Amino acid sequence: MSQVRKSNNQVASNSKPEFTFSRSLFSPWRILPIRIKLSLIIATIVVFVLTAFSLIILQNQKVALMQRMNQVCRVLIESLAETAKGGLLLNEKEGVTEAVFRLKKTSIDGLQRVAILNRRAETVASFDVDGQEVKFTNAAELLRIPEFTVRERPLHFEYYYPITHQMRENSRIKDILLGVAFISFSKKSILLQIKNARNIAIGSAIFVTLVSIFFINLIARKMTKQIQMISDGARAVSNGNLNVVISVNSKDELGQLAAEFNNMIQQLREKLQMQKFVSKLTVQMIKDTVSADGKKPRAANQKVTVLFSDVRNFSSIAEQLKPEEIVKLINIYFDLQTRIIESHKGIVDKFMGDQIMAIFQGRAMADNALLAAVEIQRQIRLINHERDTQGKAILEIGIGINNGSAVLGNMGSADRMDYTVIGDVVNVAARLCAKAAIGQIIMSYDLANKVNGSYPTSRLKSLSVKGRVKKIDVCEVDYNREILA
Repeated sequence: MSQVRKSNNQVASNSKPEFTFSRSLFSPWRILPIRIKLSLIIATIVVFVLTAFSLIILQNQKVALMQRMNQVCRVLIESLAETAKGGLLLNEKEGVTEAVFRLKKTSIDGLQRVAILNRRAETVASFDVDGQEVKFTNAAELLRIPEFTVRERPLHFEYYYPITHQMRENSRIKDILLGVAFISFSKKSILLQIKNARNIAIGSAIFVTLVSIFFINLIARKMTKQIQMISDGARAVSNGNLNVVISVNSKDELGQLAAEFNNMIQQLREKLQMQKFVSKLTVQMIKDTVSADGKKPRAANQKVTVLFSDVRNFSSIAEQLKPEEIVKLINIYFDLQTRIIESHKGIVDKFMGDQIMAIFQGRAMADNALLAAVEIQRQIRLINHERDTQGKAILEIGIGINNGSAVLGNMGSADRMDYTVIGDVVNVAARLCAKAAIGQIIMSYDLANKVNGSYPTSRLKSLSVKGRVKKIDVCEVDYNREILA
């Protein structure tokens, strides 16, 4: 048993230095910046890929160069054979010598030796760049070469081509061998081209690698810069600074991360500073959504003044415009009315198609609602005059106002709540708005008695409201004239 423990301890002691060695081996890599790691990894991949491709390309170039060389030499030797054919056929040495001399004058790079043999395996004409005599140890065997042939020697390539002439014999065409054409090309000139191609490939690979490392370093620096900015932003948020904005420089994962970080900070700012940007009524609704005992707050019965504003000629205008133009047009009028309502301490409860429902609370709620309605009609008159002179579409507004008790609070389901008002006062205000003509402000007669009397009113015919037995006395506000105190 003790021997087993001893053996285990030895294994553990032996493996521990090995593990420590591996950690020490990779510890410099772990402390390297991401930018350097990316540059080294990608540079290694680039070098490997370029090396592999260069080897493949060089091999293909060598094969292609040899094929092209063989094609060129075949054309040369066929031309030589055709030129020398007449001299061999007539047994005129001068014609054969002239053919060899012409090829010599071309001074083709790498061309070493040229020779023409007759059918008796005798050298009729030849030349050697070194001035030596062209000799063949197996000249008779060359006459048995049936077609264009290439033979590789240690220092050169040899090309052979049989020279034949077609003759008719007993109504049959027969090829008569006249001799053999021979040319020799130095390997040095061919290998020099391959060497040049290899040097170009190596130089290109080195250049591409260096350029790749440069651009990889730039890209890696840009990537790590985005990461560093996000890290600095998170550190600033942890210190309580919510004014941090990370610039989004791309649409990749890092760009999305920066955008989500900005979105998170924006939501934090909105939650912490919500009271600066929403009405007190809405803030109170949010605070009271769940009371201290965990129960939803009950809806309350409160005195409110409700204002309804409705576009009168929307349907006819909508038929003439494109959907996006309709949205743009109605938003202009909605924005104008919303600003005026809020400036008179009102709250826009909701937008319903081309209609606005607003709520006013407090001691001066009736006066504020009336002042808001008057300013809305006056401002719309001005903007319509301006748009009409420019040939643009205009919208006309009718307004209804009512005052009374309503149920104000959270209404809806457990998943979707809406803070709004319901009650008879809302229904009557909507009915008054529906009755109002273009440019009219209609309010209940009881409400007219509650305002401070800044504008004259004229009594209208009483209205019948569905669900009510008694008719409602209503009046129209003449907002073109003000009553001087």
